[in-house]
Amino acid sequence: MTFEIVFDGAKDFADLIATASNLIDEAAFKVTEEGISMRAMDPSRVVLIDLNLPETIFSKYDVEEGETIGINMDHFKKILKRGKSKDTLILKKGEENFLEVIFEGTAKRTFRLPLIEVEELELELPELPFTAKAVILGEVLKEAVKDGSLVSDSLKFIARENEFIIKAEGETQEVEIKLTLEDEGLLDLEVEEETRSAYGISYLADMVKGIGKADEVIIQFGTEMPLQMDYPIRDEGKLTFLLAPRVED
Repeated sequence: MTFEIVFDGAKDFADLIATASNLIDEAAFKVTEEGISMRAMDPSRVVLIDLNLPETIFSKYDVEEGETIGINMDHFKKILKRGKSKDTLILKKGEENFLEVIFEGTAKRTFRLPLIEVEELELELPELPFTAKAVILGEVLKEAVKDGSLVSDSLKFIARENEFIIKAEGETQEVEIKLTLEDEGLLDLEVEEETRSAYGISYLADMVKGIGKADEVIIQFGTEMPLQMDYPIRDEGKLTFLLAPRVED
């Protein structure tokens, strides 16, 4: 089983893996002729992560037959951090049990990452009857999580006909971020009924770390239901998080 996969712009790929590695220690990546995918749950089973990278987003994708490789995410993240944004990233596997991570830029640098045994869980990404969907700028979401963390350990999402509100309430303080479609930060809003739910800030903080300020993030949720957060990767790829709600008393 051998493959060679080339991705232009090593930093973008590094950000992706860094975001996932905030939540999981190890992962099983399925490398098939169609692309790379990975699905995992964090140790506390509060967040499900689903990564889908079709072969069309790579500049070279040479995979003869599919296989699943186990990777220590922390080690992978640290290696990928060594790539510069203009470097080309090459992921290569020969017959031996390691992944070659190669950066081609001002020099050619090769790292060898040993592959590990990872238990593959059969995880379904459920189709949920969400009643609200908001498309917002990454910058707005990142700032809202930072604002909320000053006053509480949970963040409330509220969607009404013309507005999307993110708020946190502490014992004495509170913060509210209100968005309408007239604001630059809210790109789209679809609401079937007034929807409200709360989520843990520490998980949200990990989920938004790798998002760029100008990235579009798609948030879907229902009242006291999980939050699904998608962010597109080069149009055709996608990283999805499904976060369990905090049920408030």
